[in-house]
Amino acid sequence: MPKRTGFIAWYDRLISSFSIEDLFVRKRAPGPSRTIYINQPLPESYYDKKHRVLKEHKYNPNQVITSKYTLLTFLPRNLLEQYRRIANV
Repeated sequence: MPKRTGFIAWYDRLISSFSIEDLFVRKRAPGPSRTIYINQPLPESYYDKKHRVLKEHKYNPNQVITSKYTLLTFLPRNLLEQYRRIANV
């Protein structure tokens, strides 16, 4: 079999590393544990010399994203939703 080049080689690499599950599942490792201070100042050990919070004490916000689609996932998810019902096939 001759060696594939150009677009065909790129397409083969794309297909071999592509998984539909990756579009729908966000696998995230749990973050480090944290202490919450309510109406109390942070301890001095949380700050550097310039009185900025140290990197190990900055955490991701508890933001919840409720959107179903992004620009990249709209077409695959929409088609999956449409054709998973027998009547729409």
